[in-house]
Amino acid sequence: MTRSLRARFAWAGLAMTAMVMLVLGLVLQGLFERHVEREAEAQLEADLRVLGRVVASSEGVWTRLPPLPDPRFLEPYSGLYWQVRDARTGETWRSPSLGGFTLEMQATPPRPGEVHRLILRGPEGGKMIALERPLGEAVGADLRAVVAVDRKVLRAANRAFLWEFLPVLGLLALALLLASLVQGVIALRPIADARRALAALRAGQRERLSGALPAELDGLAQDFDALLEGQRRASRIARERAADLAHGLRTPLALLGARARELEGRGEAEAAKELHDLAAAMEARIARELARAHIHGPARLGGRVVLAPLARRITEALARSPAGARLAWEVAVPEALTLLGDEGDLLELLGSLLDNAGKWARGRVRVTAGPGAVIRVEDDGPGIAPQERRAALTRGVRLDASVSGTGLGLAIAQDIVAAYGGTLELDASEWGGLCVRITLPVSATAG
Repeated sequence: MTRSLRARFAWAGLAMTAMVMLVLGLVLQGLFERHVEREAEAQLEADLRVLGRVVASSEGVWTRLPPLPDPRFLEPYSGLYWQVRDARTGETWRSPSLGGFTLEMQATPPRPGEVHRLILRGPEGGKMIALERPLGEAVGADLRAVVAVDRKVLRAANRAFLWEFLPVLGLLALALLLASLVQGVIALRPIADARRALAALRAGQRERLSGALPAELDGLAQDFDALLEGQRRASRIARERAADLAHGLRTPLALLGARARELEGRGEAEAAKELHDLAAAMEARIARELARAHIHGPARLGGRVVLAPLARRITEALARSPAGARLAWEVAVPEALTLLGDEGDLLELLGSLLDNAGKWARGRVRVTAGPGAVIRVEDDGPGIAPQERRAALTRGVRLDASVSGTGLGLAIAQDIVAAYGGTLELDASEWGGLCVRITLPVSATAG
């Protein structure tokens, strides 16, 4: 079975329409058939009365009975017949439409004034509806009169009605199908509303799902909000515990550093170096894990960040440092460019990349951004060889130990970009240095 609810509604509507039209057609055909039979019997009863008056006015000369008003009594096998029979002599007079065929009458005649309804066999072998009554009280003879109509006449009327009613059934079917489709669209609207509410939730335009869905789905929205709040609480607790752990480990690391300096002062340079390297590796690991714990990701609510002021704030801060004062910092970001995300995440991302570029640049650093949330940070430093770019993104890897740092700048930036489902690529800048190109899958808007 298809997973599409629209397709299911369409098929269900088509099946229900077909079923309703079939039942409606059968019911209407049955009702019309009964109506036609009642009308036919009423007409037969009228013809029977006319036949009685014609026989009464013939003054006993049955062989010269005048024709009845309906011309079908004169047309052979027209489906409309009459017959008069003398019960004493057995003589029979028939309408020309019978063509010499004799209708079989029931053995027991009706009582005077009664009319019997019969089902007789017609001249063409088909069944007929017939009415029989005695005429003796009117003419002074034991006569029995029968007027009959062939069911083929009634079936022809039924077929004609059905063919004329088929377009109406088609229009009704189309109306029901359209109504079912409209009903399906209305029924699926809450799902579209839920998708828009979730999109607004992810974009930071609302904080909860409750109130955005119909009353029937309010329980689901409340459960979702409770789950979301639980995740936020768990994330906050995890970040706090990570920060507590990091701060708790820094005191032992400081003691290790002091111990390394004591050993170095006593001339045990090799042991001091081992302790220093161990402390540096642990410090780098703590710094990275602490940075990762504070990444909120795109689901952070209320996160709409104008990129240009943020980039200028970072570059101005770095330009005031002794190492950054010698560099030219350029920000070429559209003023109206807005990213969906957490300001702290973007601050950490750009700060790590610009700080890393400032350490390696010879004279200039530039940050640019364009459509599609593509951000570039470029410098005119020595760059990174293509075969070493993968290693540069590995945690704590330093390609040049002569430059201070932990080797975590690019790795932390990659963690933040990965949390947003984006990509981070290393390439050569137009000045020969490093170009870090970031693509975020969150929408960027101008204005």
